[in-house]
Amino acid sequence: MTNKEIADVLFEVAILMDLKGENPFRSRAYQNAARQIETLDRDVKDLLESGELSGIRGIGKGMSDNIAELVTTGTLRLYDDLKASIPAGLLDMLGIPGLGPKRIRIIHEQLGAETLEDLEAACREDRLSGLAGFGAKTQANVMAGIESLKRSRGLYLSC
Repeated sequence: MTNKEIADVLFEVAILMDLKGENPFRSRAYQNAARQIETLDRDVKDLLESGELSGIRGIGKGMSDNIAELVTTGTLRLYDDLKASIPAGLLDMLGIPGLGPKRIRIIHEQLGAETLEDLEAACREDRLSGLAGFGAKTQANVMAGIESLKRSRGLYLSC
């Protein structure tokens, strides 16, 4: 695995943790580790073999063990478990501008929305604007984002 691929998985773990409502400090640790790996000028595999990876700022023993699992097996059990525990529709909502993991978790917990269709129905019924931190403008922007996603579904650029 390349450093970029490893960093991408760690960023996704952080997003999944935020969607699930896990400890924000733990989520931030994965974001920080991903940023460190992105900026490395050496291959993570080399750093693992030399034992230097856990000496990098933001990468302790636990994170180093997770990265080692990712490098040696190509998968990370934590990532797989988190992904399996979250409805796929919540991940689709990440494509809507202005909706990050924390807002999506609020929508899921308070409105029970698990799909884009659920979210669209909540907007059409004017339920989204009733949530704390959401208003009519946010609801309109979410609807516009849903419409944009619906238009772009199935369209692929061919090279």
